[in-house]
Amino acid sequence: MSAQLADKTISVPIAGDKDVSIEPGQPYPGPYRGSQYSIVDSRNHGTVVEWKYNDLVVHVNPPSGLLDRLQSLGKSRGSGRGSIRITADREVLTKINADEYRYSHQAPVSSGWIPVYLGKLEGDLDFDIENNPSLPDRDLWVWSGFSFNHGERWSVSNDDRLIWTWQNHRFYSAFEHRDLINKYAKYRRIAGRLYINEHGHVYVNVPREEVPPGEAEMVKQVYDEWRRHANSNGKRAAKRLVERRLKVTGDGDPSKGHLPLYIGHLSEFDDGTVPKPVVTDEGYYVDASREEAGGY
Repeated sequence: MSAQLADKTISVPIAGDKDVSIEPGQPYPGPYRGSQYSIVDSRNHGTVVEWKYNDLVVHVNPPSGLLDRLQSLGKSRGSGRGSIRITADREVLTKINADEYRYSHQAPVSSGWIPVYLGKLEGDLDFDIENNPSLPDRDLWVWSGFSFNHGERWSVSNDDRLIWTWQNHRFYSAFEHRDLINKYAKYRRIAGRLYINEHGHVYVNVPREEVPPGEAEMVKQVYDEWRRHANSNGKRAAKRLVERRLKVTGDGDPSKGHLPLYIGHLSEFDDGTVPKPVVTDEGYYVDASREEAGGY
């Protein structure tokens, strides 16, 4: 199915145990988060969606309806170019400068860069990288999709809750996620981060020394098996991404890098509940409004 932007009303949890309904084009009252993409002009392909990390760059065609929606809302003075985010619930978000956005008066902060809900992503962006793979029927595998600037970045707290953090802002999920956190703790002994992409896949970067002793040998076997699988199936791009992640997290030494482990899909945990951070400090909106990409 080709990707498209669907006009769907969403419910966003807000402070005070309340929810608010948001239509496409309205200001978004939750944290600005999700997989990081940009709408850019390509010399060879026209206007495209770009994923980028340093020298790694990949382009695909925009979902149908996305560019029209961005232009109609005044994004970057009508060109539609600039940053977007896609949340774990497939909400497509952007930031529009208040001077260009006719609904700025509805936002919690009506100046600077205002987070806006555009619609929901349907289908797949069809990158050459497998961000929505059909993975083996097993408890654990290696995550070989985008592992930089990709997915919602959550932390598991010491009191076993999911927390979304940015700068000095820390917001809990509106829901409990006991199954997900228990699966996380099976492979990482201390509190840390996990990532959830727009297809609901959950992955963690695990320092080798933090793998519980009872799981360490199995984790090693999974990684070795994945390497054999990647080699035999010509997965060169996937291998490069995994190796780059190992190098970055190992301070240049891949043998010391954190293993990117796929631990399951949201549908497997907590009745498929998608984490949703609740803004409890309105100072967040002020800080997030200061730059187009700020708030992640």
